[in-house]
Amino acid sequence: MPDGWARAEPGAVAMVTGVGIPTLNGVWVASPAARAGGVADLLDQVAATGLPHCLQARPGVAGQLQDQATARGMEPEEHIPLMVLEDPRDLARNAATDALLIRELPPVEAPEHARLAAAGFEAPAELFLQLMRPSVLAAPGVRCYLGEVDGEPVTTAVGLTLGSCVGIFNVATPPAYRRRGYGAAVTARAVADGVAAGANWAWLQSSGAGYHVYNRLGFRTAEDWQCWLSTNARPG
Repeated sequence: MPDGWARAEPGAVAMVTGVGIPTLNGVWVASPAARAGGVADLLDQVAATGLPHCLQARPGVAGQLQDQATARGMEPEEHIPLMVLEDPRDLARNAATDALLIRELPPVEAPEHARLAAAGFEAPAELFLQLMRPSVLAAPGVRCYLGEVDGEPVTTAVGLTLGSCVGIFNVATPPAYRRRGYGAAVTARAVADGVAAGANWAWLQSSGAGYHVYNRLGFRTAEDWQCWLSTNARPG
């Protein structure tokens, strides 16, 4: 990301993409060993960008950050399930959809993914076009997928394989095409390709809408992360 950066303190990391979506800029705290002062410094650096941002923390850590989030006027969001699929061997078979043709997109077709993802998340297309550039799709381990029915794009997803795991991102199906198994099928394809590339388990962060889809595929909640959003993350 041209405007992106990442900085770390023990037990916490700050990441900024430059895209105006709060969960794409923020501080993630993974360890009780994270110093309150270190987390505050990271949050100050993120807030200084003027971008909407978040603070996320794993169970056992969130309680010690509540006062800091409140003092900054950050508002609690629903918890975000971190879901894990430990044995993906039967996933593709269970998620087959005959009418759907899934193809991997070359980097030059990144805008196709971005526009469909924006429609699926019901968000402005320019934000996803800023995020999902050809250079992102060309990065090592990244694969992007577009699912079509009779030539019409209906679903999309991204997989990122790093070592023994594959992370699943941007699973999106526009409202008119939901409840037909398309999101499950494109997720299964991303997992299967990750396994073929050397991964042996998969993970993702789920929205409320997608939770039951992933649960039926065999993903299970490992942890619920607390999330707070900055005051400029919401309209008005």
